[in-house]
Amino acid sequence: MTIRTEIEWFLADAAAGAPLTRRTYRTGLNRFQEYLLANGLDPEVHELEVLQASLVLGWASWLTDVQGVNRRTLLTYLSAIMSFISWLQVRDLQPIASSDYARLQEGMRRLRRNQKPPELVPHPPEDPELNELLLVARRPPSTSADPRERLAAARNTAILETLLSTGMRVGELVALRTRELDEADGSAWVTGKRGRTRKVFFATFAWQSTTEYLRQRHSAGLTYRGPLGDQPVFARHDRRAGTEVLPLSTGAVQRMFRKLAQRAGLDLKDVTPHALRHYFGTRMYRATSDLAVTQTALGHASPVTTRIYAKLADSAVQEAHREAFGDGQPPTTSPRSSSDRSQVRDTS
Repeated sequence: MTIRTEIEWFLADAAAGAPLTRRTYRTGLNRFQEYLLANGLDPEVHELEVLQASLVLGWASWLTDVQGVNRRTLLTYLSAIMSFISWLQVRDLQPIASSDYARLQEGMRRLRRNQKPPELVPHPPEDPELNELLLVARRPPSTSADPRERLAAARNTAILETLLSTGMRVGELVALRTRELDEADGSAWVTGKRGRTRKVFFATFAWQSTTEYLRQRHSAGLTYRGPLGDQPVFARHDRRAGTEVLPLSTGAVQRMFRKLAQRAGLDLKDVTPHALRHYFGTRMYRATSDLAVTQTALGHASPVTTRIYAKLADSAVQEAHREAFGDGQPPTTSPRSSSDRSQVRDTS
């Protein structure tokens, strides 16, 4: 069952006979679904497995830090999401592990006391995981494969490389049109949340994969009903699309990721389109140490949202510091001679 379906069941069941409660819960859960969409998680596509403690607490922080909701509204929304999670638990549908659930409850207690919840840091995929995913995607289909399958394979590689090297949201990716590509510098203009546009830059390998996919698609003789520049950069290649160039949905990209992750033997929760956006943000901040540049590259409206990547980079610095000074011992020096010590006293 998708998140949206379960929410509707909850509202029909748990709040039955209490119209005011149902309206209040619906408002809070609608805001939660807005947050999911903003983070590349479509509640009409994604299932309960994505509802982790970090996601729920991240929503609470987003409501206060980014949306600026007042305390009374925040507590109302928290009541809605916790009632929904409790309802799932009773029906053995709870996706949150017991250890994570304890962390969620502690975070909620702190929020109710007007304190910050524990700091939530996203966990972008590591390079070995991405390499496994790319190896699977780049594996060429058999020579006897259906032409649609070969096109889909070229497209999938281009999508993976584009997401990890541009930081695009999955919604921006599926909305991208060929007229928005700029061959001069390997970039594209994308339209993000609330109609904001920004320029994103492709890594050379991602640009080459994308243009090669478009070349193969053109050679296949597919048709598009409209101006050529309005063609989606990434199109469907399923049986129902036939010979038409039709845009992908965000759900189709999510399903593509799940299939590739399964073939690569990776945890589905660790490899998502939004996880690649976290990977991009982390790489950008580590390379520049500049929050403003990272914010612009990601298309964040608020630096508060971008600040999490500084924390990720700080953890890398802390690890390096631990490697350098982890034994807790001061550097060894040769003993000073008496003349050295007297010189120090004389100059002080």
